[in-house]
Amino acid sequence: MDKMVAGHSAAAWKKSGIGALVGAIVGAGTVAGLMHVAGTDFIDAMGGSRVALAGVAILYLLMAAFVGFGLAVPRTGARLLNVADGDELREERAGMGRSVIVMGAIGAALLALALARTPSFPTGPVPAQAAAAVLALVIAGGVAASWAWRCQYDELNRQLGIEGGYWAFGLSWIGLTLWGAADFLGLGPALTAIDVVTTLAAMMLVGAFVAIGRRGLMMR
Repeated sequence: MDKMVAGHSAAAWKKSGIGALVGAIVGAGTVAGLMHVAGTDFIDAMGGSRVALAGVAILYLLMAAFVGFGLAVPRTGARLLNVADGDELREERAGMGRSVIVMGAIGAALLALALARTPSFPTGPVPAQAAAAVLALVIAGGVAASWAWRCQYDELNRQLGIEGGYWAFGLSWIGLTLWGAADFLGLGPALTAIDVVTTLAAMMLVGAFVAIGRRGLMMR
């Protein structure tokens, strides 16, 4: 029995690992392709902090696209999203559809912010006022949606949200505290306001994956 359980666990981890690797390759390839299209001069003008923020934004958009595709084509999406079968996707369509909206909105807002035209980036294609408006709209919409959807989550998803937030906060606090202290003491790179935004957005993703992984939901 133990060997059967161990064999199933190993196979599940292998499947999850392959899925994560494929996702990482697709994500890295997409980011590299977009950077190539943008051109070296444009990327240099953006600077490292904006490029990092744009990279996180693209991850959010890719995740929204993957989940959206999975919901549109459940049979293929079940393999892509590492769920049991297409029926499970159909059962979770409402909740996952909300996730698509949230991830897509966050990704769009972050990308607009990364491409915003400012004194340090005068060639930015997005007017600063437009980027601010998009960000404010997404935040306001997120607050309103959270209130409207508060009773539509089951206990598991509610607990996953709490645990994901816990991990996101903890990792952000540690990372930003160490980075900020290093900057203050002259021992590391400068911590800018946009770096804080990027870190918080990235840790939201990391926290969600940690919470899901700790419950074994990434192994099917």
